[in-house]
Amino acid sequence: MPIDVRFDEDRRLLHVTVTGSWPTLPEIIAERSRWIMAGAIRPGVVELVDARGVTRGIPNLSQMQAILHAIGKPPHKRALIVSSTLQLGAGRLAELLDPKGIKVFRDDEDAALRWLLDSDGDTPPPVQFDRTQSGKIAVVRTAPR
Repeated sequence: MPIDVRFDEDRRLLHVTVTGSWPTLPEIIAERSRWIMAGAIRPGVVELVDARGVTRGIPNLSQMQAILHAIGKPPHKRALIVSSTLQLGAGRLAELLDPKGIKVFRDDEDAALRWLLDSDGDTPPPVQFDRTQSGKIAVVRTAPR
């Protein structure tokens, strides 16, 4: 379960490379705790997970749910790079569980980095409260960009 983690402060990018067997939940939590304590995992940081070297232990749906629940947010965006059809299926499960925060890419690190580092659409539109039509109850409307 080798995990190699590098942090690029200039791009606020956490680059995680996993090879061999997919790490267990305790291993994932321990590694993330180490990087949280180091200050690398914080709001504004994005994460690139390169799982192309994973050969066994690919998580199923319940394991994926446990992993995503345990690691939480931040980062608000994670890109997962995979190479096999089995890895792609696991990545699609992750996308379904967090459709705005995770995107899977098949062997395309450049596209993954573009998606992670693109700031368009990262910030939710401002919210306005409209009480003109509802009396005392505020109607929440998304402001146009």
